[in-house]
Amino acid sequence: MDQLAMCENVPRKEKQFRNFTVNSLKLRGPSGEKVKGEIWALLAKARDDEKKIREEQEKKDKEAKLAAQKQNEAAQASKKSNSKTVSDSDDESNSSSGSETSAQALPSEKAVTKVIKKALKKSSNKQMKFKALRKQVQHSFSLKADKEGKKKLKCLLQQCVDSNPEKLVMNGKIVTLTK
Repeated sequence: MDQLAMCENVPRKEKQFRNFTVNSLKLRGPSGEKVKGEIWALLAKARDDEKKIREEQEKKDKEAKLAAQKQNEAAQASKKSNSKTVSDSDDESNSSSGSETSAQALPSEKAVTKVIKKALKKSSNKQMKFKALRKQVQHSFSLKADKEGKKKLKCLLQQCVDSNPEKLVMNGKIVTLTK
């Protein structure tokens, strides 16, 4: 076993391992076959144990990632709901003062630009159709899909794309993230 531990190129398949032991460790004959079998069984068991440990660790990591992601989403949802209640109260105060506003406040241009960049980074080739991008932004801000809201969001998205020509390029109906 000491000689085997010193070797760097120990084969992982049984047939090649048996040939290796005959040539490198000089295990020949019936007693050599018995020793080769025992060594192989030990190595196979050790590999299986390592594989199980690795799989368990990966499973724990995935579970931890999912839990963190859910916690993060819950925190973002609570932030959004808090910001919506503040915007709703602003809307109520504005509408009582006589100015016309929709029941739904649009997010800032900076926040929309950030969501656009994030969505484009996730998409293939860093590009996406304008309509799909609008829907994704709409979903991320949990906005309603009425006609007036769609038009305002479309204008806001167009404004964001136009105001960032070095990073966002629009070719026809496709928005592309550059750099």
